Amino acid sequence: MRQPEASGVRSPGSGTAHELQTDNDILKFWASSAIYEKLKEKTANGEYFYFCDGPPYATGSIHPGTAWNKCIKDVICRYKRANGFRVRSQPGFDTHGLPIEVKVEQKLGLTNKQDIEKIGIAKFIGECKSFADTYVKIMTKEFGRVGVWMDWESPYITYSDSYIERSWATIREADEKGLLFQGDYVLPYCTRCETTVANYELEYEDVNDPSVFVKFALSGKNNEYLVIWTTTPWTLPANMAVMVHPLYKYAKVKVGRETWIIANDRLEQLQELFGEESTVILGTVSGKELEGMKYEHPLADLIRKKAQRKVVLSDEFVTLEEGTGLVHCAPAHGQEDFIIGKRFGLELFSPIDKSGKYTGEVAYEGMAAFDANKKIIEDLEARGALVRKMTITHRYPNCWRCKTRLIYLKTIQWFIAISKIKQTMLNELEKIGWVPPYGKERFREFVNTAPDWCISRQRYWGIPLPIWVCGNAKCSQRKIIVSRKELGSGNSNVELHRPYIDKITFKCKCGGEMHRVPEVLDVWFDSGNAIWAALGGEKYSKADFITEGKDQVRGWFYSLLGTGCVLHNEAPYKSVLMHGFFVDENGEKMSKSKGNYVSLEEIMEKFDADTFRLWSLSSTVWDDLKFTWVGLKEAGNILATLKNIGVYLARFYKYAKVTDEEVNWLGKNVEDRYILSRHYSTVQKVTEYLDRYEVHRALNEIILFMVDDLSRFYIKLIKGRENEGSHKVLYHVSFEMLKLLSLFTPFSSERIYQSFFRKYEGAESIFLLDYPKFQYTLKDTRLENQYIIAKAVLSKILDARMAGGLNVRRPVGDCQIVTTSAEVAEAVREFSSVITRLTNVKTIAVAEAAPKGGSYIEQPGDRFTACLNRELSKELVEEGQLNELRRRIQSARKEMSLIESDRIAAYITGDNELEGIAKKYEAQLKAEINAAKLHVGVAAKAAAFTKEWEIDGKKVAICVEKEK
Repeated sequence: MRQPEASGVRSPGSGTAHELQTDNDILKFWASSAIYEKLKEKTANGEYFYFCDGPPYATGSIHPGTAWNKCIKDVICRYKRANGFRVRSQPGFDTHGLPIEVKVEQKLGLTNKQDIEKIGIAKFIGECKSFADTYVKIMTKEFGRVGVWMDWESPYITYSDSYIERSWATIREADEKGLLFQGDYVLPYCTRCETTVANYELEYEDVNDPSVFVKFALSGKNNEYLVIWTTTPWTLPANMAVMVHPLYKYAKVKVGRETWIIANDRLEQLQELFGEESTVILGTVSGKELEGMKYEHPLADLIRKKAQRKVVLSDEFVTLEEGTGLVHCAPAHGQEDFIIGKRFGLELFSPIDKSGKYTGEVAYEGMAAFDANKKIIEDLEARGALVRKMTITHRYPNCWRCKTRLIYLKTIQWFIAISKIKQTMLNELEKIGWVPPYGKERFREFVNTAPDWCISRQRYWGIPLPIWVCGNAKCSQRKIIVSRKELGSGNSNVELHRPYIDKITFKCKCGGEMHRVPEVLDVWFDSGNAIWAALGGEKYSKADFITEGKDQVRGWFYSLLGTGCVLHNEAPYKSVLMHGFFVDENGEKMSKSKGNYVSLEEIMEKFDADTFRLWSLSSTVWDDLKFTWVGLKEAGNILATLKNIGVYLARFYKYAKVTDEEVNWLGKNVEDRYILSRHYSTVQKVTEYLDRYEVHRALNEIILFMVDDLSRFYIKLIKGRENEGSHKVLYHVSFEMLKLLSLFTPFSSERIYQSFFRKYEGAESIFLLDYPKFQYTLKDTRLENQYIIAKAVLSKILDARMAGGLNVRRPVGDCQIVTTSAEVAEAVREFSSVITRLTNVKTIAVAEAAPKGGSYIEQPGDRFTACLNRELSKELVEEGQLNELRRRIQSARKEMSLIESDRIAAYITGDNELEGIAKKYEAQLKAEINAAKLHVGVAAKAAAFTKEWEIDGKKVAICVEKEK
């Protein structure tokens, strides 16, 4: 499938003439050359690897966190393809549900369901589909812009007929297994959207609510009251019971002329309730003794519903952590209340309609639930039932799409009986590989406490519930449809969405007419079928790998497991990577309302795609990714370093392609053997990490090798001794490491490959090459460990230089490493040539005792002391000054943008001593600065570059001009 092209994409910098200059150039090259298609063809017979993409909502341009998510997926898919796997990487888009409905409502200026039905469901559904199509195209282009390779021309779309039919099959299977049922339940409910919201969809925020203590008069008792506490006064008109704990002790407290019943262990915390009234504890009773006591509702005169309200027992929902130890119970407006109501046969009385307003059953008719709080409190106070009122700040759930505060409401819904398959789900989740491992613990806890799954929603744009029920009240027949074919021959072209499918009826066995139930499916049920619904006509198999954010423990990971156990009696995925959230630098969620949101477009205007990829993918994948511009800039600097390796090779490499046979004899010097060993250790570690889906660890290993080992160590060492052996070592490790890097930074890697390596390797693209091979014979763990010691020694010598004010450009005569450790001594001897070159010390020796005589600077290390001789001979001083002259001239060459092959004429005038050194070492200096002519004591008449410097307090003027 052709990969999407992008425009307006920035490049990290200009390259040589034969490079593909920008990310957009690379995208066009991949598309025009069909590189992705050729890679799929190359791996067509490989082992199958099924990656299932968690579908993002097609509601707008992608969030940077969504881009990070797709880049993680891209790395794993690229890794598997590079290893010859036939990867199924079909992108998905979630195109149903409230996310899109809300956007379309905003577009059309609609505010509620009545507005939707006024313009017509058909028009609304058409707008929803068009909206989804628009953003599927936009998001596809944006994902392509960050280099994500998937089958973009054939995504799975959750509104498609094939997807709907496969999701319907899960409903029929649930019905046949006795898992599908309809019933009353109290659920979070959005009064604006007029539909239920699943517990795992809730979004919480801190809000200020009334906090009231209310007294209920016991029936047949004189001035004796139950004292309850609530933060939802709007639920009080629906009160049907008071819950107490059977084992708690409850005090009867004399407060003035009244007796209040409060949990004994809460009295100390509730002293403020009593005010200035004198109090006496008359005695205590157990909760069990309070059971069945009847009481009067303080707002009874405002409620038409007449009922006998009583005390009931609950050992799970009554605590001593807050309140009075007596809990107000409104069975139709709380999930815990509902459970207790069912247990004790309480009436599910709800005086609130689907719009969230009170009905005529109470005196607050027409008032919205939360708006009624103030009036209810006033009425309680007027009737002498209000003990105390305060304001509390607490967390309360909102609708995840429109942000309206939710109420809990009794509704009739369709459910999957998770309770019947929970043990299967718990058994199956143990078979899933989790990264990080603690994700499984969170998942287990959530599954263990999950209620039956409410799969119905009272909305429009969604997969219609494929349930037809008989209109005959005496008939209980229902019919589950799983395909268009089953709708009948006259409906072969019918749209499978509302309102079209609502018009289809069936004849019932009883002679009645069967109509479809009006609900649509929970959007999480849509995506929960992705693993098999996305397959179309392909045979079902478990997904090998999925990855999403940590919130999906309660979302997609759960819905996949639930539907998998319904349809296939198993977890439908083998491994899951749980990544963190994309947050601001303070760890806060990004949002436009907070002013801390940064769009992907804004990031891409300042940095290229690979900078974003390198920065995000190097962050610990299961931790939150904290956005910083500084972090992106640092990632750009790393990319520049990696690019410079390619530039260096392009300038200096003059040999043939390195063959596999050559690799075995390339390592002659200790630094060659070390870099080859480190290279293969890195290949091994990267492979192990990617096999475990630890993306960040793999990338950080590559960065560590290429920046520290290759750029700062090996290339620094071989400069000045360039030869075929060292250059071929550099070629080999750079090329193989670039193949690893291409998994993470595809644009830069392709650019470097095309500009240098392609003429040697021949493959049309770096992505058509095989994964790096691991050479066990070239891996030398002992040598790598010795380098760690040598590096510590080198560091201490540099510390000694700094302590003695000895610039590293000035050579020092000798350094002795004093140690009694055979391991340290052996490491120093092995890497002596490396240590002397990088510290600019002429000789290094190992001794068991500190040197006597002379002037040495000592720096203690781990099991050794570095002793650096600070005495400088005349020859050493002259060599140091010569180094300074050479550095100034090389600096001039750089400022003039000259390359190494450009010949120059140099003029040195100034201090007699410096002129003398230049004359004494004229031949050496000319060779080192690539000068055709070197004039000492003669000033240039008109040079392209002239500058004065001081060296050891002596002035010198240097003029440079390019030789024609």
